[in-house]
Amino acid sequence: MKRKMKLFSTLLCALMLTLTVFGGVRASAVSPVGGSDGTYSVPVNLDGLTMGADNFSSTAAVEKSGDFYYMSFGHSSSISNMKLVSGNKVNGYTSRIEDGWTIYTYTLSASRLQGNLSFTAFITAMDKEVSFSISLNLAGATKTSDSIRDLGERPAEFVPIFTMEGEGNYQVSIGSVFAVPEASAVLGSEACDVTVSAYYLREGVKEPVEITDNRFTLSEVGEYHLIYKATHASYKTELGNDTYTELDFTITSVAGGSQLAKVEDEKGVLPEDTAIMARYITGGTVFDTASEKMATIADNFEVFSVSLTDASGSAVTPTENVKIYLKAKSTFDRNKIVVYAMNEDGSLTEIACDGYGKYVVFETTHTGNFIVCVPGVAFVMPMWGYALICVGAIVLIAGGITAIIIVKKRKKKKQNQGNNTTENESSHFRR
Repeated sequence: MKRKMKLFSTLLCALMLTLTVFGGVRASAVSPVGGSDGTYSVPVNLDGLTMGADNFSSTAAVEKSGDFYYMSFGHSSSISNMKLVSGNKVNGYTSRIEDGWTIYTYTLSASRLQGNLSFTAFITAMDKEVSFSISLNLAGATKTSDSIRDLGERPAEFVPIFTMEGEGNYQVSIGSVFAVPEASAVLGSEACDVTVSAYYLREGVKEPVEITDNRFTLSEVGEYHLIYKATHASYKTELGNDTYTELDFTITSVAGGSQLAKVEDEKGVLPEDTAIMARYITGGTVFDTASEKMATIADNFEVFSVSLTDASGSAVTPTENVKIYLKAKSTFDRNKIVVYAMNEDGSLTEIACDGYGKYVVFETTHTGNFIVCVPGVAFVMPMWGYALICVGAIVLIAGGITAIIIVKKRKKKKQNQGNNTTENESSHFRR
């Protein structure tokens, strides 16, 4: 009887272990497409990468919520500017930094999740942009959670993209009338609806600011925000709202004049109460063009947008030279600094300038976009250069080894000849 009970217990344990192992695998090894809501860990096929695969995620996290899928895929600090290629559309995504890696979470449809995903990325060591594709091994996915992260409203699969000359923050004198720059947006080839709003930030509270005739007055010292929102009804977020993109620009209203830029009208050619509107440009078509021009001129540069307005906010153009002061980076050598005016066609015109404390000053009759730089481009060794160095090192090492072998052989030969002479001399004395 005891033997039968022991055998029964053993069989029961084996059965439970089998159900636990194999049953657990069947329960978790399921594709997120067709599976229940939750988070999945999915192996990534990186065969599309000819080199540098260890700089990209080997496993992707896929969060499923109804018909929406959010795939997280990232890269190490050796990579930058990674983009998911989607034809003429821009994929919706969020991003975060985690343990030195940049992780992008893309909104995808089920069909795209099951296909090849094409990317472009800039590899710093190679100093070049590369294209590659990945695919997800959905059959090898394992479910890791029944829930997904609470990030609020996530982007739709595709989002509008703004077309603006320049993107950046402003610094303007208090009391100035701010003219709102125009902006448009597209989703693919279709135009989007664009709305503009503004608010003043008072002790953390957003107070709406009325925009009239595309202008508003900076009546208080502090921080104003200009919000552009582009929407399109062709794609929806998980909450059912039209897909959208927002741009938020800060306008800092300061007493005593802008510290970012100043104008000096020694000849009195400007109307009374003329204000200077200045901003650092950090994005948009102007910045992209400036970056292309600076690629062969300077690694260290800043792009400014400068305009002059009268008391009503209308643009003012000087009839004679006025002095413009731009606050350049403190690290820029004032003895080497150079200023270029960037013309509408993207060409550059160098302007004579001087360092003036924290500013660089120049005379001009024009407003618009200016580049302040310190000429000099660092040399980056191309990959073929590293290859030649490696080949040269191998040749030198091989030559050194050959020389050592030849020297050793010669030493051995001389040693043998010396031994023979000694033997002959010993034999002579014995005779």
